[in-house]
Amino acid sequence: MFSVVRLPLFEVILKVNYGSKLCSCSVIGDSAYLYHSCRMFTQKSCFKTISVAEFINEENKKNCMARLQKISVPSFVKKKPLKKAAVLIPLCTQNNEISLLFTLRRRDLKRHRGQVSFPGGVQDPEDVSLCETALRETEEELRICRNFIDVWGHGNPIIGVEFSVLPVLGFIGDINEISMKPNPDEVELAFTVPLSHFCNKDNCKFTKFRNKNENIYIMPVYPHTPYRIWGMTAVMIHLILSALLPNDYNHKLHT
Repeated sequence: MFSVVRLPLFEVILKVNYGSKLCSCSVIGDSAYLYHSCRMFTQKSCFKTISVAEFINEENKKNCMARLQKISVPSFVKKKPLKKAAVLIPLCTQNNEISLLFTLRRRDLKRHRGQVSFPGGVQDPEDVSLCETALRETEEELRICRNFIDVWGHGNPIIGVEFSVLPVLGFIGDINEISMKPNPDEVELAFTVPLSHFCNKDNCKFTKFRNKNENIYIMPVYPHTPYRIWGMTAVMIHLILSALLPNDYNHKLHT
């Protein structure tokens, strides 16, 4: 069940909480309100808290990006596609936790209709870099001004069937304090999921993907969110969290 709530301002703490039975997700349909839903699940006993100041300090950002650059990324095709694209992976604070912000694409779009994604798209000739592409697309899809996005850096491109996609990591701050309005032409809604949800191994599943060359890949899937997260978006979550929280997110892809 969803309910409209206004959340008070508070000192935000990142909780990687394996002792709790509650995971909260928020769905944003209007920038003035937060639609809050709860899902119950069982977690193993372990508890760790990190202040937001510690999480976003320069040393932690530097270490995170260094780890991300070292992570080998999957290539789903042998021939590199000609089109380049980029997405912003938006970290934010929501409901007392560091979270990831997602979009749900409209169901009547030609490509990737009804899928969970990060804001992003194909590089335009006017974009001076792929980072610029990610910021421009975020402005177009969510109306979040690039001046309010703290860009940490980017990972290595992920080679897909149609595009080479560059994941750009950035922090957008408190979701209650930013001006955001999903573009109804592209985005059905936006929602957040706390990082602690992904750290629970019960919430990370795996699926097999076979391409037209009969090559089989093992990919993560996250079914216990407001909308099932799979495909390229799930791969990016797996890579980013492996760099962000190496001691807490240590899921292995199984065959």
